[in-house]
Amino acid sequence: MFSIKNTTLYPMYFLIEVASFIFGYDVWFYLSHVLLHNSTLYKRIHHVHHSVNPKTMQYRDTYVAHWAEGPLQCLGVIPPLLFFGCNGSFLAAAAVLQLRGVARHDPRSTWWIGNHHLLHHKYPRYNFGEYWLDLMFGTQYPNEDEYEFGFIYI
Repeated sequence: MFSIKNTTLYPMYFLIEVASFIFGYDVWFYLSHVLLHNSTLYKRIHHVHHSVNPKTMQYRDTYVAHWAEGPLQCLGVIPPLLFFGCNGSFLAAAAVLQLRGVARHDPRSTWWIGNHHLLHHKYPRYNFGEYWLDLMFGTQYPNEDEYEFGFIYI
């Protein structure tokens, strides 16, 4: 039986799997985040996450949320998980997503990840997900002067 893991293509395949998990998560996170800002869902669920003062946010505030929010927002990894299975690439993607999520809620991390998500907490009608998704769907915060661009992200 042929296995990609026994070829020289494996590192590239591994990176494609990791990117697939992150892409699936990012697209679903954006869509679910927009839904969570619907007035009914916001009042019942998402207001807990936005109860943190944006001026005093720290990494641990990533996890200030209603109990239903975490399971809802991570459903985007399910399609790639069904396709690739639970393996090292899934664990690598999960680690990247956790680190990125934590860094996005702490102003001390803007030097490398930017302040795109911090601006969402300051202006909740904008910046629901990745910069490219907000740009594509017209939900990017319009005042470019307030953006701080990080080393790898904005």
